[in-house]
Amino acid sequence: MPYNNAYNTFEVTTLQKLKMLVIGLGFFWIFAWCIFGSILAAQIETLRSSLIESSGFMVWQRTLLRSAHAHMNSMGITTILIGLSIEHIKTVLSEKKLKMIIFLNLISIPIFGLGIILEAFFPVIIGKLSLVTAFSAIGGIIYILTIAILSSLFIFTAMKKK
Repeated sequence: MPYNNAYNTFEVTTLQKLKMLVIGLGFFWIFAWCIFGSILAAQIETLRSSLIESSGFMVWQRTLLRSAHAHMNSMGITTILIGLSIEHIKTVLSEKKLKMIIFLNLISIPIFGLGIILEAFFPVIIGKLSLVTAFSAIGGIIYILTIAILSSLFIFTAMKKK
């Protein structure tokens, strides 16, 4: 962080602000999906205690919702890691490209999560690709691509000769 003698303060760069935003959003995702998981667990326990026989649809719905909970918490953790790694990647990539990759990563998470939740309530017809599944897949593909780009940047930076 550059030191500014005139005002005796530290200047905050846009990448440092972005870093803090990304880390904050990562913690927010973990918080939000932990709350979601708690609500889900309460619903499942209520259903179990009612002694109602679970249908195949309800089992599928529970599985998808549990999957959403686990995936979204993992995505929150990777978001924090991205925020912590910005300092190391900024030397390899322009600020504009780095911001674009991070933006795509951040928008992919709610798209993917919403898609999985919608899949639980609007099940797929076997043999057909539904709009909900496509929505979830788009978010997942964007997320995977941004993680692949960021991981390759780290690997190539480590292998680069000075």
